[in-house]
Amino acid sequence: MAWRIDGWICGGFKAVRADGERIFVYRRLAWEPADPGRGPDSYEFRWRGLTAGRLSAESAWNGDLRLVFLLDKPGKINEQDLMEISEELTEKSRT
Repeated sequence: MAWRIDGWICGGFKAVRADGERIFVYRRLAWEPADPGRGPDSYEFRWRGLTAGRLSAESAWNGDLRLVFLLDKPGKINEQDLMEISEELTEKSRT
């Protein structure tokens, strides 16, 4: 896997790729008006000050996850990068 989670930093995680590219992953607040009813299973991916994507639990009881890529166009990062980071996050949450 090209991405590794560096650890807990300022209320979130830092994911680092081998080429030095970084994405910060923060837990989304449960009371955010744009997404009511979401619990702590929601994360926001930030890349160079932009919201790159969101990961949320569609249904906590059956484990469905939803990943949304929010950048206008892929550049140095793309949907695949967010998927890899999401997989890494899910693995870490199981341990």
